[in-house]
Amino acid sequence: DIEREMLLVGATAIEDKLQDCVGETISELMRAGIRVWVLTGDKIETAINIGFSCKLLNENQERLIIEGSNLEEVRNALVKAAQRQEEVRREKREMAMVISGEALIHAMKDSAVASFIVDIGENCKAVVACRVSPKQKQEVVTLVREQRPEMITLAIGDGANDVNMIIAAHVGVGIKGVEGQQAARAADYSFGEFKHLRRLVLLHGRESYRRNTELILYNFYKNMLLVLPQFWFGFINGFSAQVIYDQFVFQFFNVFYASLPIVLFAVLDEEAPPEILLHDVKAYEVGQRDKLFNLTRYWQQLGIGGLQAIGVAFFGFYGMEMNFAYQNGEVTHYWISGLVAFTACVLIANLKIFLFTNSFNVVSVSAILLSVVVYFFTIYIFNLVEELDLKGFFTEMALSPMFYVATLLLIGATTFIDLGFTRWGYFDDKMELAERVSAEHREMKEQRLNKVLIGRTLIKQSLKTYTGFAFAQEEPLTKEQMEFTN
Repeated sequence: DIEREMLLVGATAIEDKLQDCVGETISELMRAGIRVWVLTGDKIETAINIGFSCKLLNENQERLIIEGSNLEEVRNALVKAAQRQEEVRREKREMAMVISGEALIHAMKDSAVASFIVDIGENCKAVVACRVSPKQKQEVVTLVREQRPEMITLAIGDGANDVNMIIAAHVGVGIKGVEGQQAARAADYSFGEFKHLRRLVLLHGRESYRRNTELILYNFYKNMLLVLPQFWFGFINGFSAQVIYDQFVFQFFNVFYASLPIVLFAVLDEEAPPEILLHDVKAYEVGQRDKLFNLTRYWQQLGIGGLQAIGVAFFGFYGMEMNFAYQNGEVTHYWISGLVAFTACVLIANLKIFLFTNSFNVVSVSAILLSVVVYFFTIYIFNLVEELDLKGFFTEMALSPMFYVATLLLIGATTFIDLGFTRWGYFDDKMELAERVSAEHREMKEQRLNKVLIGRTLIKQSLKTYTGFAFAQEEPLTKEQMEFTN
């Protein structure tokens, strides 16, 4: 009533446009099988338009609109959406769900209705929640975590109203922007633009999952390999509590002899070039389908370590003490058998890293060789100390030809066990990835070649000169122009 008979002179507005490459980033994440939910404070019409602009929604999708002013209306809308969802699924079409903030308020009052939202949203390509408050954003993330505990949630935002949502998710990502630093400070990861999310998830997320998996399983494996020979040695010594290793050397295994190489592997190893992993979204399936970190691979690595431990214990004892004698008729001391077994453990543990390393470099290879060199150096030093039990045994072992034969045979036999187990399972996926990487390299090489050929053609065309008359002949290229184009 007050604003009547007034002349509009001007207006001010705040521009809230999308950042660069938002649509391409969301499209790549969806291609990798990631479900994208957008929680926004805009109204439904504005949210839908934003969904189209960032390629979250498209005209071929069936949009399921969920609205209601009370719990009963929301429940009825969800029932109708579920029925329509079954029809669309039979038609093999994509679906997207759009739900209002008011409907979420009523749905959260009933756990069954809230669970119904997650069931419908799980089968949709995208979900857009409109007119939601910061508290509702947190409630939606918490709801998904509670209803689907096997799923990993990632929340990304750029403002203070996204902090609760970022904290509630498994992984929180904050964008440093014009809306302040609150989201970035509360997040696990932060960067300046939304487009970096693609590299964070598809490259660093995937590779961190793979490398950390190998790191964890390797630590279980190497400790099985080291400890179990002492158990099997009990069958030989009549369970007299006599140990097979020198305890002073035994403490050094996880500190100096088998620690640095696996740490460098977890930091530096690359299964494929970054540009290939970013383009080949199928490679991201290893984490989604738990192909690496699962009980099968866990028991597999324990089994490999257990079998190799049997070989280390019995082969080390019977290969040295029971089948080798000096010229004076004496057999070797059992400390030498233990030293052979421990040496085999060090060599096998470091050799295994070679088996699952994908990218070798000077640092990683040097770390493995350095661990072995450090082992033999420390054993040699212990060999000279009078107060230690190993006094003189390293020299005796090094002069024994049976030591080299036994060590080579033991390493060869245990490596065959390792290769036999790893032939199945993830090995096939690695071969498939290697074939795709090779194909990608060929395609990229052809694209670069085509760009060079096109560039040469354009240069030749630009160097042609014309007189300007209708039927004039082309002037021949000069000697310098011919040399440049060739």
